[in-house]
Amino acid sequence: MTRPPEGRAGRPGTRAVPLSQRNAPVPALAPPARRPRLARSAICAVAALSLAAAGCSRRADARDDTAVAPPFEQRDLDVVVPPRSPVRDRLSIEAVAPRNVRHELSVPATAEADPSKVTKVSPPLQGRVVKLHVRLGEAVKEGAPLLSFDSADLAGAQSDYLKARSADGQASRTLRRQRDLKEHGIGAQKDLEQAEADAQSAASELARASTRLGLLGIDPGEVGRPLTVRAPISGRVIDLATAPGQYQNDPAAVLMVIADLSTIWVTANVPEKDIRLVAAGEEAVVEFAAYPGERFEGRVLLVGDVLVPETRTVKVRIQLANPEHRLKPGMFARVVLRGAESKELVVPPSALVTRGDRSFLFVEKAPWTFERRPVEVGEPVATGIPVTRGLAAAERIVTRNAVLFP
Repeated sequence: MTRPPEGRAGRPGTRAVPLSQRNAPVPALAPPARRPRLARSAICAVAALSLAAAGCSRRADARDDTAVAPPFEQRDLDVVVPPRSPVRDRLSIEAVAPRNVRHELSVPATAEADPSKVTKVSPPLQGRVVKLHVRLGEAVKEGAPLLSFDSADLAGAQSDYLKARSADGQASRTLRRQRDLKEHGIGAQKDLEQAEADAQSAASELARASTRLGLLGIDPGEVGRPLTVRAPISGRVIDLATAPGQYQNDPAAVLMVIADLSTIWVTANVPEKDIRLVAAGEEAVVEFAAYPGERFEGRVLLVGDVLVPETRTVKVRIQLANPEHRLKPGMFARVVLRGAESKELVVPPSALVTRGDRSFLFVEKAPWTFERRPVEVGEPVATGIPVTRGLAAAERIVTRNAVLFP
């Protein structure tokens, strides 16, 4: 009996394999220990595929929701914001209420002397300037001498006065003599009456000659001297157009100008469309180019009644105190006019949408349904933009991101 090869059939616990089956193919079976791992890998793969499918389904649903709920829907002039629209979170809707508004209007202006305190000195008659008593820029008091004037007409007026005074004295003496004669029974009645008539005529002529001298500014006690032209008002000589020895033959010529500049006018040119915002007595702040950063406060003195057709503006005058004469006529300035407070509907600038030259607001007609409404607006103020037409109090409007609407 042949012994099997060592290490195979002879090994204890080993079953002998027949020779015919030794070379037969063996089925490819996984080892028993690896079978649970393969099962777990298959389960994980199935789970991953399920999650991926669920994610794709959710993305598809999201795309479907976006397609179903657009940011807004337009119906004629109305805009509707759907429930799931992302635009809702970006809008602010508020009710409009009247507010106290004080309008401020900034306009250019020019400083001027008060016309009631400016006088132009002209020659009272033809003649020659003998002497100047003032200089340009000098301050003068009312009644102070300005210049001395000599004239042939002046000499004639003085001569007429002297003749009238002499005739009046003669007529008065004659009247007294006739009355004395009449009282003693010597004089005739007709002589007395004639003396009375002559005395009245002489007195009238003397009064006329005295009045003429007074109109020329000459005191009867100064007869025989040159004419002295005196200051009609207190002020400062702001213009001088004559000199000693100059002959003046035009009674309308201006020899000098005297102005009282203790108060000064600032004349602002207000456009026609803004004249409704200005009234007499309102506050005004004036800034002069000569004094940057310095503000002069005053009040509106008057609003012009006539519109300047070339510039379509109305002149508004503000009176300012000028005790130190720092403000000069002709200075350029800018005036800020502060009107009285009034109740107006004011909206924030972000609520307005501009299309060309028109302005619109989106007014809520129903929850999340808005009407695009044209409105008229005024000049901006510190709190917003006033709406003058097209909006009522308590209406709700879009106040933020209104530009998102078409």
